[in-house]
Amino acid sequence: MPRPISITVDLDAIRQNFAYANALGVNASESSANGHQSNTLAVIKADAYGHGAVATARALDGKAALLAVSSIEEAVSLRQHHIKTSILLLEGCFCPSELSVVNELNLQIVIHNQKQIEDVLAQVLAKPINIWLKIDTGMHRLGIPVSEALRAYTQLVSSKNVRSVMLMTHFATSDQPEHPLLLSQIESIQKLAEKVSAQPSYAGCSLANSAALLATPKSISTWNRPGIMLYGISPFNQSDISALPLIPAMTFCSKVIALRRVATGESVGYGAAWTAKRPSVIATVAAGYGDGYPRTAKSGTPVMINGQIAPLAGRVSMDMLCVDVTQLIDISEGSPVELWGKNIPVNDVATWADTLGYELVTRMPTRAKRVFINE
Repeated sequence: MPRPISITVDLDAIRQNFAYANALGVNASESSANGHQSNTLAVIKADAYGHGAVATARALDGKAALLAVSSIEEAVSLRQHHIKTSILLLEGCFCPSELSVVNELNLQIVIHNQKQIEDVLAQVLAKPINIWLKIDTGMHRLGIPVSEALRAYTQLVSSKNVRSVMLMTHFATSDQPEHPLLLSQIESIQKLAEKVSAQPSYAGCSLANSAALLATPKSISTWNRPGIMLYGISPFNQSDISALPLIPAMTFCSKVIALRRVATGESVGYGAAWTAKRPSVIATVAAGYGDGYPRTAKSGTPVMINGQIAPLAGRVSMDMLCVDVTQLIDISEGSPVELWGKNIPVNDVATWADTLGYELVTRMPTRAKRVFINE
């Protein structure tokens, strides 16, 4: 019998989350004063946040008109798996030679610095490409400074290598809808758009990520870029905003492989970090940090065993973790365990581990077999 740990990805959940994200954009555009059309791409970088980029792309075929990845390697992999949907490179090209591949594979690229602009201008391309010009409006990570944006835009639209230019920016505080920096960033990019919107090469704006799409309607523009919400994970920590109609796509499961009684005062696990305060029953589960469960998860982290919630007990090992099941009923070797999924939100586990749900799902190793359902 194989080791019981598994990762199940519900592709229909991803489709439904995408439909919800798309509806948010459409509804906002229909009610906006300018009535601009709003489109929704699907961010599937980092192997679709650990959910499987190829499977996700196939699930969204005919639904998402544009997919976004981080690098040319990710785009090439999709094309090798016969994904024909248009693809956007979120970090652009890392060297000029990649521009020929952009042409060959029908990709769109983000440009975020002057060197990338010069590379595009200097190339002899078989056909012009669609450019997304990233503007640094306050994130200060990537992007052309606002003060240089008009010059950069003019350079690009004057080149025969450029078919169109989309303005884009990325928010630093979109998970805090009332933060003044968020409002400032929106105003900055909108003012820039007003200056260039009359030009024939202007393709629109792309502002909203998952958090902004969910909580800041004024950020919804030509293209919205949801990522984490597509996988049923809230980008917010606040419980009032986290109650969203999102369906978790990933379920991380295993089984109980041992049960033992522990007397009061006895400890469990490495470092004797957990000590029984009463006669206890401890379930050992076949899952550990070697499988992607966070080693930093503290005692008390919720685990579901046979449909009941119980607390993690002691330190997480490479291959195993222990759970205090003293108050549960009908627990035996082989009882099913959900580590996170539709019943245990990955954000809850992340909170106990002092990290984010983003990190937990994207760094899952290949050790645990993946099963795709509702393909």
